[in-house]
Amino acid sequence: MNYRPLVTIALVLTSLVVTLVAPIFDSSFYGVNGHPTEWLSFSPDAPLRHNGLSLIFSPFLHISFLHLLTNMVAFMPVAMMIERKKSGSNLILRFFFIHFKVLIILVIVNAFFSLGGKAFLGSSHVVVGLYTFWALNQKKYGMLLVPLLVLGIGLWDFNSLTSLAHLLGFLVGVGLFFLGSLLPKLGLKSSN
Repeated sequence: MNYRPLVTIALVLTSLVVTLVAPIFDSSFYGVNGHPTEWLSFSPDAPLRHNGLSLIFSPFLHISFLHLLTNMVAFMPVAMMIERKKSGSNLILRFFFIHFKVLIILVIVNAFFSLGGKAFLGSSHVVVGLYTFWALNQKKYGMLLVPLLVLGIGLWDFNSLTSLAHLLGFLVGVGLFFLGSLLPKLGLKSSN
């Protein structure tokens, strides 16, 4: 089989391009919107700001090259495993399912417990969710070390919104696994 992880590469390249091109759109010099890492980051207080651009761009935009590199080094192995064993479309669906589910939950949490107008960006919540789902799905529980390590680092270097997003990524990954396990029992097809 001639396997090429095209979707994984496309997602990594999208993150690279968005992160490196974003500074071109820095309008803080003119006093308008500010740097894209501010106005394209996701804020649970204003989830549809800038016509919802932050919903789409926030997982691809990273605060620095080191942030991007860290997320992509963690993302690539699990993404390639999912793409190889399932498909590229399966990877894309899981990527955006985890991303949007975490964002929806953050908006709901913010409605009851204000998160203080904080915002976040990057794909670490998706990485945590993908590792959690894949470790449970493949019964490779040692892979759970990656999301647990991210959660632990988040508690040590505490940023409440980022830590919450990581925790939600973990929980959505668990939920995604159980949903895939439940569908065949209900007589529905599962791509788990």
